[in-house]
Amino acid sequence: MSDICIEDRERRFPPGALKEADRMLAGSLRDFADREVIPVRRELDREARSGEDARFRELAVKLKKLGLPGAIIPEEHGGEGLLSYLAWCLAMEELGRGDASLAVSAAASALSLRPAALAANGEVLGRFAPRFLGEEGDFFASPALFDEPALGDDLNPDLGALGCKTRVKASGEWLVLAGKKAWCVNAGRAGLYCVAGLLGGGGVDGEPALVYCEAPAEGLEVRPREKAGLLPCSLGDIYLDEVRTPLSWRAAGPGEDAHLLREGLAFQRLLSAATAVGIAQGAFEEVLAFTSDRLAAGKPIRQHTVCAVMLADMAEGIQSGRDVYVNAALVLDSLEGLAARASASSLSRASLARAHCCRAAVEVTNRAMELMGSYGYVTDYHLEKYWRDAKMLQLAEVPAEQLKLDVARGYYEFSFLHPNPLYEELRKRKEAGARDRR
Repeated sequence: MSDICIEDRERRFPPGALKEADRMLAGSLRDFADREVIPVRRELDREARSGEDARFRELAVKLKKLGLPGAIIPEEHGGEGLLSYLAWCLAMEELGRGDASLAVSAAASALSLRPAALAANGEVLGRFAPRFLGEEGDFFASPALFDEPALGDDLNPDLGALGCKTRVKASGEWLVLAGKKAWCVNAGRAGLYCVAGLLGGGGVDGEPALVYCEAPAEGLEVRPREKAGLLPCSLGDIYLDEVRTPLSWRAAGPGEDAHLLREGLAFQRLLSAATAVGIAQGAFEEVLAFTSDRLAAGKPIRQHTVCAVMLADMAEGIQSGRDVYVNAALVLDSLEGLAARASASSLSRASLARAHCCRAAVEVTNRAMELMGSYGYVTDYHLEKYWRDAKMLQLAEVPAEQLKLDVARGYYEFSFLHPNPLYEELRKRKEAGARDRR
């Protein structure tokens, strides 16, 4: 890229923000994306459309040899105990530039193991850590958190008991899971699911629980989803029909699971933000190369003022997104204690980063499409893939506008269930009218 782009990568981040280990991780993954991922990313989509995933699994094995996603596992279980928000964000940006599906898949496995790592759950880690760290083969995990995409906010305090319909009940030495989880990453590939549900009688009395479930399992059914973007990362719904799992495979316990869940949501959203920046960066590099080769009126397209302004707008969106996710990651990394990282303020900061970066990625890929014209949406170039993946990432997990409600909760107490005297008065009048008619 040196002959196409003269940007100084070292100045992308504030002085002192990155440790030497962070730089090494980002550099190794940048090389991995350039060497292993970018040359085959078109084939990844082609395989996914035909129902194959051999090349994707091959990349997953190579990524595992670089330490991801098994780095999330504590050192005492053979991993590196990599829990830093910033380090994971840097990794996701570089993988997102290569292929967003690989980033999303790796992030999903790390997110699934993170509660067990934070809770030091030896039962779960002792069984599954060797599978993630083994040199041969691949092993995936899936965070099964949301019941429906329309209820992406169903795990907040306001809707925790109303939106989440998955039930967890104790039966002797077992936990029994019943319900449906939508749009789970790595669905079908995963040998382990981290399921969010409500323990107890349900309704407002339900207690949030994070429970691990090994696959395949009796009563566990996976139904894949067809989609426009993020094709290779295997999104699907899982159905849980009285699925039994050991009692000790609950991530932590009363109260702690709720904190782990909310911290996990913040972690997931920050990683999505960084992946979005990676998508935008990849699209930007693609259009930089295109506009340097194509001539108009005797000179490269990007030497025309109009084109230069559009490219500057794209660079602005990318760097502002990077600044937002780096700042959020540094803030969350500085906090002590799970409760602080799981607070409304932390989730707000992570949600803000995700909303901003995903919007920037969509805008950057749209701009790139305008510059490349009809060449942008043909598969001869990679831009159409970045374009599809950016929009899919923005819509996945939680609707963009609903995400902003979590942003608002970092600034004031916002509640769907806030008492409304007007509604209460209307209800009383309606009931009185019904009585009068009788």
